[in-house]
Amino acid sequence: MERRKIIALSVLVTALLLSLAPGLIAQVETRSVLSFTESDLRVRAYAPYQAYPGDTIEVRVDAEALEDLDDVTITIDIFGSKSEDGKEGYDSWEDDIGVVSGGVWDKGEGKDKRYDVDIPSDSDPGLVYGYITAEWITVADAESHTYAESFTITYVLNKDYEDLQEDYKDLSSKYDKLKADFDKLTSTYNNLQATYNSLKSDYEPLKASYDSLNSSYQSLQTDYSDLSSAYEDLEDRLSSLDSEHKKLQTDYDGLELEYEATTSELSNYKTYTYALAVATVIFVITTIIFAIRRPRTV
Repeated sequence: MERRKIIALSVLVTALLLSLAPGLIAQVETRSVLSFTESDLRVRAYAPYQAYPGDTIEVRVDAEALEDLDDVTITIDIFGSKSEDGKEGYDSWEDDIGVVSGGVWDKGEGKDKRYDVDIPSDSDPGLVYGYITAEWITVADAESHTYAESFTITYVLNKDYEDLQEDYKDLSSKYDKLKADFDKLTSTYNNLQATYNSLKSDYEPLKASYDSLNSSYQSLQTDYSDLSSAYEDLEDRLSSLDSEHKKLQTDYDGLELEYEATTSELSNYKTYTYALAVATVIFVITTIIFAIRRPRTV
């Protein structure tokens, strides 16, 4: 979209400049449009080889007497075509140049003069013609001479066509540049495409390996989830058993204290019992001894 705007703006500027150009163009290239030497009179005419409607062109006429001449009359009628009722070439326009009328020229005398000719702004594209009429009398023999000839003066260019030509050149230049940019981008694209294809060929086996590893990962993830769940259950059981262990340990410590106390009491009781038994045995033995030794009474 941006490129189209730039092209449209360029065309608009070009058309504007060209629309102002006809009144500014200087006619610097001229050519010989007429040349004849006839019975002691030589005439040359020069004009620009092309012009635009609305231009003012310069026509140069150079006439010279090769002998003494009398009653020299030279005129050039100029005519072209223009449109009428929208129909191209159905009307005409005219102009004239009066080089000399009834002049007397000595040998070597003449005129070299420039004339401005206005090309009507509604002139049709195409050739502009001139028609020269020359009449003179050679003094030496008093013979009258007449010369007449039609000739092409200039070519009126088609302004619209020229504008289109300029637009075409401008667009063609832009096209060539865009084409070069496109070719460069195409080359870059082809290089990137080749790189992409190479990477893609490397990617396929990597993708297969990834899929295999991903499948293994998913399986391991499932196993991990199961083991994690079992671990959490075992951890809960361990916590529960640890609580029971602590409770049992507490009970055990209490029982151990009672056991130690009871053992101490039993040890004392046993000692007392052994002491009592020994005392009893001793007492019995003593009693027996005393009984045996007691004198008998008759």
